[in-house]
Amino acid sequence: MYLDYWGLHTPPFLNTPNRNVFFHSPQHEEAIHRLLYIVQHRKGIAMLTGEVGCGKTTLVRALTNYLSQNKYDILTISNPAVNPNDLIRAVLLKLGDNGEGNSKTLLLDRLRRLLEMHAEQGIETILVIDEAHMIRDNSTLDELRMMLNIQSEDQVLMTMILLGQPPLLEKISQLHPINERINMRIHIRPFDYINTGKYILYRLKQAGAENGIFSRESIGTIYQASEGLPLRINNICDRSLLIGLMHKSRMVTIKMVEKALTDLE
Repeated sequence: MYLDYWGLHTPPFLNTPNRNVFFHSPQHEEAIHRLLYIVQHRKGIAMLTGEVGCGKTTLVRALTNYLSQNKYDILTISNPAVNPNDLIRAVLLKLGDNGEGNSKTLLLDRLRRLLEMHAEQGIETILVIDEAHMIRDNSTLDELRMMLNIQSEDQVLMTMILLGQPPLLEKISQLHPINERINMRIHIRPFDYINTGKYILYRLKQAGAENGIFSRESIGTIYQASEGLPLRINNICDRSLLIGLMHKSRMVTIKMVEKALTDLE
């Protein structure tokens, strides 16, 4: 409701992961290049961790901007807290299979054939396991490791990226077989003060703003309250823009951010 008032053509602070408004902070840029290395060199499995709201899912979606759509097929499993057979079925469904059957041997055989067919067509398969910290059954994590054993004579048929909150680090460290297979560990930290300001300005400009809208002092308050987490930054900024409209202000001030914080409590 505040778009016209602030001269915006789209909402600047939505929390839906959107690869088209991916902010290239130094650490996010490094993470992208590390993931590209894993994918392009078929290194097997990478693990990307960070606090809730730090932008893990957005980062992986932004990865597709660097990959040819004709060469890579990215499959995402968003609810991986299932038993091993259901996990295999979920992957099969993403590949267009009906996922039916109870025999693990037959399910894996169908998975192998589909991955081999992809490879013959020149398509590389990337499996993204989102919310991997939610997997409580160690046998499900071990099944992920076993999927990496689906290989042709000269190449790995599937690259895997595990996304999760920090508890995933401890869980994986206690499972030696899969821990040994992880070729890249990336941890995303919250933004510092400078990148919090740059992030806010970037999102505003992407939405059509001609100026920064937020005062320099208000950004300091946003940084302290959000602790540099994009999810929190988005929520605070979105509410602050609404309050700015209600006050008929031409700039978001500290007092407006403080009011937004009170509203969000």
